[in-house]
Amino acid sequence: MTFRAYYTFDGYPVCWEEESYSRWLFTRKDRVIRHRTKGERNVLIDDLPENRAEWDEPETDYLYVVTAEELRRRLSLIPCLDPVSSITYLDEAKYGQDMTSLRSEFERYRRAMIADKAPTFYASASDYYGEEAKAARKHVPERADALRETTLDDWLMALKEVVERGATRAKGFTSPSMPKGPAFDTKALADIILTDQHPCHWDLRPRHDLWGFPCSLLEHLAVAMLEVIPANAECVLDVTELVKNDCVYCFEDLILANEDGRIALV
Repeated sequence: MTFRAYYTFDGYPVCWEEESYSRWLFTRKDRVIRHRTKGERNVLIDDLPENRAEWDEPETDYLYVVTAEELRRRLSLIPCLDPVSSITYLDEAKYGQDMTSLRSEFERYRRAMIADKAPTFYASASDYYGEEAKAARKHVPERADALRETTLDDWLMALKEVVERGATRAKGFTSPSMPKGPAFDTKALADIILTDQHPCHWDLRPRHDLWGFPCSLLEHLAVAMLEVIPANAECVLDVTELVKNDCVYCFEDLILANEDGRIALV
């Protein structure tokens, strides 16, 4: 069985890691242990028990938590990253991931997509099934048209719709048929954001799990998410599955402190 760590914004999952995790912009001081019932699970990442009688049973979450406002501040302090490689920097003297850097990334993504007449898109299984890859590539012109004929603000409106309706690719989402241009409305872009296809090109391939949103780095997607959620919303790294299944021991000190009665759980 695979266990995951989830990065969520106002409860919405945008990225996950399996069997381990990196703290990203979170720190050890952000760690929180919380109690809730099984009926209060975040259903976007964890199903409710089929037996309704179990909904009142207690469960514990192991989280790193900051507000959207605080995460925005932290994003503003890191060097501007090269979208092709999150390890190197575009300009070591330039700091801050913000709307300016997101718009720059959106334009880079747009130029690359439009310039390449037939970039290879593929569904998750197409490495093994050539017909699926061939079918996926049929939609490339429509993807390029969507980028050519829309603005970043259009995509942010679509992202807001995705978050508000709690639609995710992670829980069995299947890509809808691609919308036909030139009428790329908010619903059409929302469908693209939730696609299960992504560019093979390394410099376009997303390092997050909203594969259809036109940016590569998690930092850029975070900037976009902060534009569509409240300033006091929680941004969370949820490592509950990993802690409970002994994949990591990052909360061991807090767990021991709680057993000794030296901390109060939320």
